[in-house]
Amino acid sequence: MQLLAAKFNQIATAIETTNAQIAALQAKLSELQEHQQQLLSVEQACQSALAQVGTALSMLNHVDPAEIGTFKAAVEAQFGTDAIAFLESATPTPAETVEPEPVEPTAPESPAAPDVEPAIDVEATDTTDTPIVPTPTTTAADIEGLLNKMTIQNIRKLASAKKVSGNGTRAAIAGRLKAIVTQADIWNATA
Repeated sequence: MQLLAAKFNQIATAIETTNAQIAALQAKLSELQEHQQQLLSVEQACQSALAQVGTALSMLNHVDPAEIGTFKAAVEAQFGTDAIAFLESATPTPAETVEPEPVEPTAPESPAAPDVEPAIDVEATDTTDTPIVPTPTTTAADIEGLLNKMTIQNIRKLASAKKVSGNGTRAAIAGRLKAIVTQADIWNATA
């Protein structure tokens, strides 16, 4: 009995270590997905800004082409070191995260045991659509929160309707949709 108890404790320790590594990797994955969503939002804002600059330039060329140089100087001033120095990051710099030291799991040393990989249980959560109540003012964060409450089937259906890729996780799809959907779109997709 002593030998089996030691092996059981050894396996339990290996499971705990593996679960800690999985948790650290899941946290890192969430962090990377959030950063990817932020980059997508920035990309969309930059594309929108470029389109607006193009429209303004076209209008200025039609109204008074002599002022194009003034417009160019104003745009270039936005990229000056003084102007950028006044800009603050939208999100505070995250504190440095300490990742756990990777520890190689040890397998029980039993010559009679067959070479079988241990199974890792992963708890799956079932998310169902929750009723979305319209409010007069909805922020991008609210939209993203509402998107993340949708079932994967409904968010993929909404992505398809908006001609956006429905591939990936719910969070990834929500990141692509948050800048282009309204609360009414979400409401209609879950109704």
